[in-house]
Amino acid sequence: MGIKPETGLDGLLQAFASPDWPTVRDAVDQGGGLLRHAAMEPFVHARLGERMFGLALHEKWEVRKALAHAILFLRHETFNRIFAVLEKDDNTWVKSAAKRTMSRRKEISQTDLLKDEHGDLMLKWLSDLEEKHGIRARGAAKRVAEKLQNQFVRELNHEMVKVVSPMDLSLENLERELEKPRLNRSELRKHAGRAKSRLKFMTAILQSFRKLTQNTDVEFQTENLQSVVDEVVHLVRDRKIANTAISFENRVDQEIMVDINRHLFLQAISNILQNGIDASLDHKNEPTIHIDASVENRSRVVLSITDQGTGMSERDTRNAFQLFATTKKDGTGFGLTIAKKIIESDHAGLIQLFSQKSKGTTVTISLPLKQEEQRW
Repeated sequence: MGIKPETGLDGLLQAFASPDWPTVRDAVDQGGGLLRHAAMEPFVHARLGERMFGLALHEKWEVRKALAHAILFLRHETFNRIFAVLEKDDNTWVKSAAKRTMSRRKEISQTDLLKDEHGDLMLKWLSDLEEKHGIRARGAAKRVAEKLQNQFVRELNHEMVKVVSPMDLSLENLERELEKPRLNRSELRKHAGRAKSRLKFMTAILQSFRKLTQNTDVEFQTENLQSVVDEVVHLVRDRKIANTAISFENRVDQEIMVDINRHLFLQAISNILQNGIDASLDHKNEPTIHIDASVENRSRVVLSITDQGTGMSERDTRNAFQLFATTKKDGTGFGLTIAKKIIESDHAGLIQLFSQKSKGTTVTISLPLKQEEQRW
């Protein structure tokens, strides 16, 4: 008798109850294929899993054997129940098929079999949305989610390139030093140290992307603010920028000490300086980015970064820290969002932006000198 290949989920479920066992077996085979290709549709797995469990004691061993193969990609708690029955089946063929399925499940990677828990959660939300508001609402939400995902991946790549370029330069400098007839150990240590520092910086960037939606403890150390600013200036200066005439003026008092997470703070300031560089590339003169700091009430430090770039409109200034807000042609708007998260959430600080079209931008950062006084 059999069933038609185009039979949908409801047709398969009806076929499971057929008195014709070849029809049931064919339906089970098609159900296994559906599970494989509907790996991200939880409701399909739930409905098929419950009905398949009822076939684990089917009178025909051919059906039970087909079932043992079909549950390979079943992502539902009924898998364990079905397997528990089949592995004790009196028929050798059925029992062997069940063991092979379990072996294959172990060989398949966790990602391929179960996907990501966040992906499953997203699809559950989409299914709930479809149930309440229809298929068009689900489709629109899915397109928005995919767009946000693509933008996130682009920005991650953007952040990585910002670190890889100067790290590559440090390694090239190290290689050139090694090719010289006489080795300068001081220069070797300097270039190796910078490459190592930027590798740690890259790790910090990856961690901060995760931290955008997580609240975790941040470790702090008392750092010399002038030294930290010098390091981040070297970091952005080593990147290849079109306008090499851009200069930096570090006017931070060498006596200022502040509790920060160095790598996170470097990332935040790096993002701000990079924005200043990008805004200054078309400046007719030789623009300078000024970096100043002052201590207020013996408890907080205020760091300001001022560029002479293109500036921003009043509207763009208001939206500057919003996710994906950007005035750059190829920008995706993550830099200031990450900086805000690092400064305000991780360091109990405050970041503000003041800008005027065609006149430049100033970013001010206020931080507690001692972090333990801000924690509760």
